[in-house]
Amino acid sequence: MLSFEEKKNIFDQYTELEAHPVSMGRINYHFPASVREKKIAVNHLHPNGNAFIYAPFLDDADKNGFVNVREATEAELKELLSGSISFLSTDGDEFEEGYEEAFRDAYRTVLILRYENKMWAIYADDHLEAIFPSREAADSYLMDEGFQ
Repeated sequence: MLSFEEKKNIFDQYTELEAHPVSMGRINYHFPASVREKKIAVNHLHPNGNAFIYAPFLDDADKNGFVNVREATEAELKELLSGSISFLSTDGDEFEEGYEEAFRDAYRTVLILRYENKMWAIYADDHLEAIFPSREAADSYLMDEGFQ
């Protein structure tokens, strides 16, 4: 099992994290560039070597999204911490702003489906035809109108 100092040295290697001392000699590591509401990547690195890394994408994460890393190896810590930073660096959107696809009907009319401001917009040339809150709703509209 890695000691407090060994874990602290690993976490300190991540220059994008900021160490914040908390009570009882514990340290939290914040990721200030987080685009999500949560900013704590490492919670309560304790002098006894216990700590928690924010990894809500793992099945064994607790209800707050943290996994215990008391018994973790150096490689496991680095993998979990890199995953945490990567997760906190995204807003969870599957599509990037401006992503678009073209759809055609039997008459070769073209509509453009574009992801804008977390919504799905459908354009005919430069004219906005419709806007939907989800990809599924936009796809349903296009299918109902005969576009593929």
